[in-house]
Amino acid sequence: MDEQQIWDKNLLHGWTLDAHIMRVVVVFLSEVKPELVNDSGRAEEFREFLIPLNLKRCLDAQEGKPVFIGYGGARAFIANRCERLNNCLWSGKYTEQELLNSIDAFRWRKHGAAIQAEAVRRRRKKISTPAEIRLQMRELSKKHDWKTVK
Repeated sequence: MDEQQIWDKNLLHGWTLDAHIMRVVVVFLSEVKPELVNDSGRAEEFREFLIPLNLKRCLDAQEGKPVFIGYGGARAFIANRCERLNNCLWSGKYTEQELLNSIDAFRWRKHGAAIQAEAVRRRRKKISTPAEIRLQMRELSKKHDWKTVK
């Protein structure tokens, strides 16, 4: 089994367990290069090891260079990068093995400056949109409240 298949298997299993993405990386590295996992606090070496592997569903793009951005859960990692795969996982209609066999059919987008700028724009738009609360005059009094009427 090559590194890409091991990564895909661990990523889907991490989604099932609702694990943190760094936990997925640690399990992946324990299968591929266990000597990196034995020493704690070496996250930079994790990243340096992952980049030359050029895994399809692992790396993002930052200033034209591949980079691993590992924060959040595996579910958020997959949802941000491949919505269709996330929907298939949530539906429960497919097993992990079926999705693993057809994972190349899913379009995976790398996070870069454009996607991050779009996410910031959406957040700002959501915050700046005023929320409107309407109260009916009837709701201001207890005259029609069932506990008061009975």
